[in-house]
Order: sequence, then structure tokens, then C-alpha cells
Amino acid sequence: MDGTDASGPTFELRLLGGFALRRSARPLVLPESLQRLIAYLALRGPAPRRTAAGVLWPSTSDGRAMASMRTAVWRLGRAAHGLLAPPSDVLALCGEVTVDVAAIDGRPAGGAGLELLPGWYDDWVIMDRERLRHRCLRAMEAVAETAIDEGRLATALDLALAAAAADPLRESAHRLVIRALLADGNVGAARRHFGFVRDILREQLGIAPSAQLTALLDRPAGMRHDVSLKAV
Repeated sequence: MDGTDASGPTFELRLLGGFALRRSARPLVLPESLQRLIAYLALRGPAPRRTAAGVLWPSTSDGRAMASMRTAVWRLGRAAHGLLAPPSDVLALCGEVTVDVAAIDGRPAGGAGLELLPGWYDDWVIMDRERLRHRCLRAMEAVAETAIDEGRLATALDLALAAAAADPLRESAHRLVIRALLADGNVGAARRHFGFVRDILREQLGIAPSAQLTALLDRPAGMRHDVSLKAV
């Protein structure tokens, strides 16, 4: 929300590695139902009350879910006054909340190795956990690709290997590993890595590497024309 009162409380919300909320640098201890409401709004953004109630209380009737929502909003207003935007049909966190997941781009998957809300198995949490993981991996790959283009090959290889380790079946990460190795003149290591990728894709998915991946070693820049994958 824009135009918040600068003299009001400021909140810091941690979702990576577990839920934690601080108000003006002091920790707040909240019941699980309130934690879930806060986390949902932080991850999904403003939401109509009925929509949020249906997600957070999926096993009850609409009426009971809305009653639970009203109770949660009232309790949250008392326990963490100023955290929610002014009352309306749409629930939202106020503008004075900083959330750790907003600053994870380019860091290892899950935010420096931390999982989103570990131990929470709600369907919406699992979906957001996976979304966040892919977002992290895409960011890491983008940084690795830029590092290759700029000749920072050690950095590129570290990031590409971290992305590949986080998701061994993610071929886009393996392509970057091989590109970084080839750019650094490590042809043998690139061929070995291709063999690893080929084997894991065959064993886990029953598929062969894509044409994009094999092309890296079919005609790598700066290598002899007789280098191929036949001997891998």
C-alpha cells in the first residue's frame, strides 16, 4: 500500500528456513493460523477475503472458512497492529513489510540453500515452494550465462554446477556447465559431464540429451572439427 505513515511500525518477515516476524526489530510470536494468513498474503499478494479463506481453510464449508478468516483478521489486528492494510473486501499486507523472498534472485535455489516454509505441507505452499525454486534456478542460470559471456568462467561454473546440483534433471543448467568448461578449454571435463548427464537422463527419465546439449560438443567453438560424442 502506498502512502503509509512513516511513524508507524515496520515489519520484517522471514519465510525462508521457517516463519519469523519482527516488528520494529522485536520478534512476534503468533499462532499457526495467523502465520499462514501472513505467509499467504506475502507470497500471493492482495487477495479477496473469500478466496483467501477458501485456500487457508479448504476442508470446511464456505461459511465456516469465512468465520475463521474474520477471527484470524481480528486476532492479527490485535497481535500485530498495522501489519494488514486498512479493512476492506481485499486483504493485503501494509507497505511497511519487508519479505526475504523478495531478495533471492541470483542466490542458490531456495534462497542460499534455505527452503520456503519447511514443514508446511499445504497445497499452496508446495506450489509456491516449487515456483520459488524455479525462479532461483532461472536467476542463477542468467547470472552464469552473463559470466560466461564476460569471461568470468570460475563464477559461471560455480553457479551452473550449483543449479545442476539443485535439480540434476535440469538440462539448461547442464548446458551452462558444459559451456563454461569448454570456454575454459576443459574439453575432457566437458565430455565427462555430458556422459554424466546422458546417463542420468536415461536412468531417471528414459530419454536422451536434447539436440541443444549434444550440439555443444558436436561443434564447440575453438575445438578441432573431429571432436564428437561418439567416443563418450
